[in-house]
Amino acid sequence: MSLVLGPIHYWMYGKIKTTESRESAIVSGFKAKYGADADKILEQVYKKYPKTSSNKPLEELLANKSIHQGIQSLIVEAETREAAIVAAFCAKYPDAAKVAAESARKHGISCGKEAVKSKGLSEADCNNTSKAFEIMGDFHSDGMPCDRGAQVVSDSEKCTSWDHETCVHEPYWKNAGANFLTMCDITNEWIAGFGEGVNPKIIYKRAKTLAAGDPSCLGSFEIKK
Repeated sequence: MSLVLGPIHYWMYGKIKTTESRESAIVSGFKAKYGADADKILEQVYKKYPKTSSNKPLEELLANKSIHQGIQSLIVEAETREAAIVAAFCAKYPDAAKVAAESARKHGISCGKEAVKSKGLSEADCNNTSKAFEIMGDFHSDGMPCDRGAQVVSDSEKCTSWDHETCVHEPYWKNAGANFLTMCDITNEWIAGFGEGVNPKIIYKRAKTLAAGDPSCLGSFEIKK
């Protein structure tokens, strides 16, 4: 099948790769904490949710599928597998959610620093919450472009707030047997880490979340006073 891929498709693929990279960071955290037992758990998870071949070009990964369907399937595979891993470890270890959240935050910090470097951001850029939120969109997978992802509700250099009316991740997490709030917490720790990576003065606040029964999600980046 001949595919004509454009910048938006590679942009989406980059966000998927960030999800897979976060999964790897969480796996490393589990291995460091639980040793040989971690490998046994992962072996079982990967039997049901195989790892995507990171060495294959996007064109090959999308073979025999429409571009939209192919990108969507890669999102589903990555987010479902990450959730399945978390669910498997949480089923055995009471502190697994904390280990995953800590690993996700560290990964987020790394991504934030990478964003500053790769995009050549100035000190002024890094001191702007609106800019931090904007560039996070190049790393954080929040559904397809046609989905209603995060929508900015208040924006300034010192405080940027956004909401979600629905959670695009919820069905993947639940299908993998993961707890909705646990996965939301892990993702939010990554977001907090990303902001911190861009600028240590940026703090992330989650005021509301669908995972806790709120009617919508509401988060914000703020500059510490």
